[in-house]
Amino acid sequence: MKSFSLTFLALVSLTSALSPPYEPVCEQCVYTPIENKCDITTSCTYVWGHDDPSTPGPYYCACRHGYRATGYEANNLEVQWRLPWYGTPSGDPSQEGRVFVKPGVECNTLCDDWYLGKDGCKAVQEKKWCM
Repeated sequence: MKSFSLTFLALVSLTSALSPPYEPVCEQCVYTPIENKCDITTSCTYVWGHDDPSTPGPYYCACRHGYRATGYEANNLEVQWRLPWYGTPSGDPSQEGRVFVKPGVECNTLCDDWYLGKDGCKAVQEKKWCM
């Protein structure tokens, strides 16, 4: 029995060590007024810079520039994230510094380095898989 327990524990440890890192879901919003669940401090925004142009782009609740989620740690990926949303050669601005939150979350906390534009709000982690 002891041998079985040790083998089982070793297998569980190996499985968790080899499993890919956890990627929290990027909760989308619905842009229609009746179904929009974004907090009043955010806006349901279409992400036009996503990787696969053959699929419809996601809609996320976007904080005002320079702000992040209120009442949560900056590194809480379950609630808030940034995207690798770069500007375009035609002049569309970069949105790398913008913070997105799951629907219903308030964005009234000023980021530490809000004044840096696209380089601001770096305390909030990027979710590359949500682009």
